[in-house]
Amino acid sequence: MRLNELKIGESGIIKKILAKEPLKSRLFSMGFARGEEVKVLKHTLAKNTYEVEVNNIPVALREEEAKEIEVRRENERD
Repeated sequence: MRLNELKIGESGIIKKILAKEPLKSRLFSMGFARGEEVKVLKHTLAKNTYEVEVNNIPVALREEEAKEIEVRRENERD
């Protein structure tokens, strides 16, 4: 599943970054890497923007950026 599919308050573990450069490098620089936990704090009503927490740091992502991050829910197995 993709990061934008998590609900507010849900956490996930990053499985893969699907973005191409330069977005991929920008996401890595913000702490988005395989195995990291990410939590959805809130999103806009239209889900155009997401506020997530990675490495205990809040980060705002556009929907198209959140779609490039593959995650699994924290309580799911691979």
